[in-house]
Amino acid sequence: MFTFISRNKRGAMLSYFKIFISFVAIVMAANIVLSSSMYLNYERHSIKQVQTYTAEELAQISYSTNFMFEAAKMTLMQLYANPSVLKLLNQVDLSELETAALLSQVGVVNINLPFVNSIYIYNKRANLMYFDGKAFPISTFPDQDIIHRLKDGGMANLHPIARKIPAPIGYTQLLTERPEKDEIYSFVFYDGNSTGIDNALVLNVSQIWLKNTIESMDPRMSNNTLVVDSSGMIVLGNERYAYLEHIQDSDNDLREISNQSSPSGYLIKTIDEVKYLITYVSSPILDWKYIKFTPYEAVSGKLKQVMLWTLIIFLVVTLLSVLAVRYISKFVYGLFNSKIREIENKYDIEKTSGFEKKQQFLRMLMTKKMDEGMVQKRLARYGISFQLEKGFMTVLFKIDHVDQFAEQYSLEDRALLTYGMMNVIGELASAHFGNEAVDLGDGYIGMLLNLDAQGSEETAVKLEELVKNIQDNIEKFLGLSLSAALGEGLEEMEELPGSISLCREALAYKIFYGPRSLLYVSGIKEIKKKDFVFPEQVVGEIIEALLEGNDDAVRGSCRRMMESTRGYSIASLQSTVLRLALSLKEGMQKFPVLADEIHYGPFIDLAGRIAGFETLDEMIDKLNERFDGLLEIIHRSQKTIKKYERYSGILSQVQVIVEQDYANPNLNPELIAEQLQLSAKYLRTLYLKASGESLGEYITRYRLDQAKIFLENTETTVQEAAVRSGFMNINYFYTLFKKYNGITPNEFRSLTHSEIT
Repeated sequence: MFTFISRNKRGAMLSYFKIFISFVAIVMAANIVLSSSMYLNYERHSIKQVQTYTAEELAQISYSTNFMFEAAKMTLMQLYANPSVLKLLNQVDLSELETAALLSQVGVVNINLPFVNSIYIYNKRANLMYFDGKAFPISTFPDQDIIHRLKDGGMANLHPIARKIPAPIGYTQLLTERPEKDEIYSFVFYDGNSTGIDNALVLNVSQIWLKNTIESMDPRMSNNTLVVDSSGMIVLGNERYAYLEHIQDSDNDLREISNQSSPSGYLIKTIDEVKYLITYVSSPILDWKYIKFTPYEAVSGKLKQVMLWTLIIFLVVTLLSVLAVRYISKFVYGLFNSKIREIENKYDIEKTSGFEKKQQFLRMLMTKKMDEGMVQKRLARYGISFQLEKGFMTVLFKIDHVDQFAEQYSLEDRALLTYGMMNVIGELASAHFGNEAVDLGDGYIGMLLNLDAQGSEETAVKLEELVKNIQDNIEKFLGLSLSAALGEGLEEMEELPGSISLCREALAYKIFYGPRSLLYVSGIKEIKKKDFVFPEQVVGEIIEALLEGNDDAVRGSCRRMMESTRGYSIASLQSTVLRLALSLKEGMQKFPVLADEIHYGPFIDLAGRIAGFETLDEMIDKLNERFDGLLEIIHRSQKTIKKYERYSGILSQVQVIVEQDYANPNLNPELIAEQLQLSAKYLRTLYLKASGESLGEYITRYRLDQAKIFLENTETTVQEAAVRSGFMNINYFYTLFKKYNGITPNEFRSLTHSEIT
């Protein structure tokens, strides 16, 4: 009997021991899988987080580059409209005095654009290149690279060209010498055929501004960032990759990045035994690729600590689990029914998980290219009965006033409403086409239709009626308004991501049509082909109305300007906002108190958020808020404005007197003040405040400029040039000339004559 009891006890203990060991093995395996999954997920999340942040930084650099280059282009076009520039570009027989007078009105100091290196004016007929107030024969101009490019032709108009040019000192050296080089981006503007460029304006923008932009975002980026153009040339280098070096001369990793076709992405590569996270973003406007090398150590630095904590947690959880299993294993049979319920719950979760996995697959299908074999397997797995021999079409819906939608409903309610909209879309579309609906996030819902790519007119009418029916039913039953964009017929599934991208772009145009818009990708393509002419006259009306304090006129002109962009591309609307900011800044320059209040930032922000506005009226209201602020400042500053206007008249009179009487050795601030019937002290203070330099300095500088003109004449002696410029003391003239110009009058004459010959 005792043997029987002992045997049963041993059997029971053995059973419990087996159960205990089984539970321990399961817990250990689960903890290992969970810990490994946590670590791997954290690693992927860290990489993705760093890549996303870096991509945003690179996108901001790309946006700043595009904006700066657009400003450079507009500067060139404004220069081209300058009568002085037109004379220098086209006339051949200009005298030296006339040339000097024209050049004094053109130059870097007259350009309201940061980081301008230099400006060239190319006149092929005159065989001259004008630069820095001087006329250089084309054959001896130090920057022979641009000369060859202009002669060879084939250059794109107003497109940045990465080059190296002689530093300013290089223009005073012989061509045989090796001057220091400046790294710049050249913009060439010419009128006519690129194969025969007779005259052109060349604006050289220093590369320093781009480096400063990068450094201002993150000082550590400057040595880890480079930019490559579409031809594979490095247009912004660093310590490892030289400026203007071609990637064909670099390592294979850089070539692989340059060949990537996606607009943004990342790679993990080991270069010189150092592991890097390489992020890149492409600029569709410039066709440049912005690349940043982030040491992988910066990403994985915290991973070692996470690994240690994961191991500690694993050991603690495992120990606690073993202790818990020790006690609950005895009650496992009593928990059998609860396990059945748990299995049933898991089954329900798996059903929900199946829907989510199907949605995840559809999102991938509509946003990125996938392997055809994998697509067919997934279609079969999720029961999607598409006929692949047919074509496809995408329709993209977007919730109108999506920000209000997000504020009004909780996350759970938004998910439920989105599910409801997808059901409505599926039920209505199933009567006509094979279809699948997918939540693309941020208020976008995609509908994928399986139909003939070259559909009939009847199919097109049926499709339009379907979309309108979907809009009506969702508004009726769910109280939500949707706008929709209809893509074009597709023959292959791999074309889906591109079609969705075009639909997203088309939905941005609902700003012109309002909520419940129905837009066609094909129609948007035609709109983008139209050229928009910026209404310069309306800008003048806005400035005039601002100065008059006429609020209604400002609002009316602003509305007229924005309404003029209807029927044109979104880019036209964005450029109109940016050019309005530039024109306002330029138009208010004579009133510094107003010009200082016009900042580009709000206009740039407004242009970047255009796709988020529901209607054009919303955007116009935002612009009017900016104008309301300016009107308030103008109202407070009327006395200051009138004072500046009065200063402008006095400054003009001073300029006329100096130009007429500079040869008079007795010309000084006191004599000018006497002619203007003002006190000398008041005139000095007024001139310094309005122009930024003293009146005496202006008189001296003007006389020295005239002296240089006289010295260019070989028949005029240095003493004659000094006397004719208003200097009676030749020694004093020598001292001032050397101070202002860095060389003596004789050296200047020799240099000028050598350049001419």
